[in-house]
Amino acid sequence: MKFLRRFFFLIPILLAVMIFPAACSPTAATGTVVLPSTLFPTETCQGILCTPVSQPQSSSACNCEPGNVSATPLPAADKNTLTPSPSAFAALQFTPPSLLSQQGMLAMAVHANGHANLWLWPMGLANPIQITDGSTDDRDPAFRPDGGAIAFASQRGGNWDLYILDLSSGQIESLTTSAEFEGHPSWSPDSRQMVYEQYTNGHFAINIRRVEDKTLMWQGPNGMDSMEPDWSPLARSISFTGRTGTHTDIYVFNLDTQTITDLTNTPDLDERDSAFSPDGKSLAYSVEQNGYTWIYTLSIDNPSKKPTLIGQGAAPEWSPDGKWIQGTAQPDLLHSYLLFSPSVGQSLSPAALWISGRVDRATWTSVALPNPLPAWILPLASTKPAPPSTMPPAGTPLSAQLVNVDVNASDPRLSSAVLQRFQALRGAVKQQAGWDFLGTLDSAAIGIDTPMPPKETLSWLRTGRAFAVSRAAVSKGWLVVVPDPAGPRDYWRLFVRAAEQDGSQGDPLRYLPWDFDARTSGTPSALDNGGRFYADIPTGYFIDFTQLAAEFGFERIPSEPDWRTYYFGINYWEFICADGLDWSTAMDELYPPSAFITPTPTHTLTAWWYQPSKTPTATPTPTTAP
Repeated sequence: MKFLRRFFFLIPILLAVMIFPAACSPTAATGTVVLPSTLFPTETCQGILCTPVSQPQSSSACNCEPGNVSATPLPAADKNTLTPSPSAFAALQFTPPSLLSQQGMLAMAVHANGHANLWLWPMGLANPIQITDGSTDDRDPAFRPDGGAIAFASQRGGNWDLYILDLSSGQIESLTTSAEFEGHPSWSPDSRQMVYEQYTNGHFAINIRRVEDKTLMWQGPNGMDSMEPDWSPLARSISFTGRTGTHTDIYVFNLDTQTITDLTNTPDLDERDSAFSPDGKSLAYSVEQNGYTWIYTLSIDNPSKKPTLIGQGAAPEWSPDGKWIQGTAQPDLLHSYLLFSPSVGQSLSPAALWISGRVDRATWTSVALPNPLPAWILPLASTKPAPPSTMPPAGTPLSAQLVNVDVNASDPRLSSAVLQRFQALRGAVKQQAGWDFLGTLDSAAIGIDTPMPPKETLSWLRTGRAFAVSRAAVSKGWLVVVPDPAGPRDYWRLFVRAAEQDGSQGDPLRYLPWDFDARTSGTPSALDNGGRFYADIPTGYFIDFTQLAAEFGFERIPSEPDWRTYYFGINYWEFICADGLDWSTAMDELYPPSAFITPTPTHTLTAWWYQPSKTPTATPTPTTAP
């Protein structure tokens, strides 16, 4: 009898041992590199495949160690486009000495702490230097050809205008002072003129302005939205991103003939962020496919030649010698990789520099900063980081409580562990958008005893560390939702319409929003896809709420795989401040174990292989409270 008891007890274990290896053994698939899971456990971290330091503690967080990155599949072939069929795999190496030993500087705009500021990275130094630190945004840096100054866009004057920062003295001079949005400057080769984008009457146009006397020289072209210009080193042409309808291509404007050429002409793909090579014979640009962004190069002399795939990244920038192409990739909204790939073709091992902050665009010059550093930069380079917070460590049992918040919600409470950050985020949104978007919420806290659908039982709203924005704002036009896929996961980016539409708040949209209501329009494709894109980009000025929320500690979460048929799986409205905790630990901050388990008398049939008796016995069995 004892043998039989032991035998039946071992049956589930034996079955698991027999079945589990067959189910989990890697199988090679077309276009995929399969790594031994015991040696290289990988996860997709919002567009970057990487080796996690440990298992992620929530679905909203990526826990990948910087620089520890494994194989990333290139996009699949498309027979209907000029884009070549990739057959290689990109992998990252972390800060190789050959890259850091190069001469020159990188300048970049880094989003952190609610604003974007300019950073300077002299090649060879271990860390970049923050060179602007105001209460407004500075972005879109562009080195003057001689490396002595940086043009950039800023809201420091009340509207988005262009400025020039002299690197020797630190002096800043304005180039434009109009009410319209102006950004993305690029210098002419002789440094006497500047091309940039301007948003007027709901449309983008590229302008050329003389630097010395600030005279507007040219404006256009007509018939399309034109943005993100780059001036050729050969002086006589300008590349830009052009939008006709809902599609973007890379165009080149010939200054001599006043003609425009569509270089990419791919109706099924959106290209943007063009950049001329130092010799002016090639263009680099980025393409988004299947949740990943890729950099290609195209010959100017022979545009009929198929583009060349370089590697992963967005917003490409050439090295001064033309041997490298730098792009950016974001594993999440708070961190970036600067990716450096050889410009000659696909690279199995591009270099990567890790940045704590979201980098939109970088620029590169061969000119090095003087040694010793200029007097205005010296104190910035020696600035020490702020001391760590003295708050109790997150996850301490019963260290928090639900407290009332002055918001319009069914249960207007949040955890005391996140209250200060929520109020800071609310104030930043109100200041930048001009109205109290977070004053009305669909949900704040949800009580432990409040019934919820089965899929939502373990909702983070129960922890008091999450909130759900008002979905009614979408139908009223005060909020738009833009698809923002990252690898295989579907994410969303929320943009809040600014109260003042004169250019003093927010900036223009560049991407088509998604219409969830279209699923009920009667169109089969919209029903199957869970909605459809808007026919046009809404005009006006918006703030990027998703990015701002992340910088204050509240991260978005991905949609459920079945979101197209299950509306409540879309999740665009929910934001979580997890602090690296899992759900159970976050609940322990608020509730003792007795709040989850209650003794309930019930009849339990004791398993016969543990005891020979088959007699039912009444025993108290703990059950989880709803």
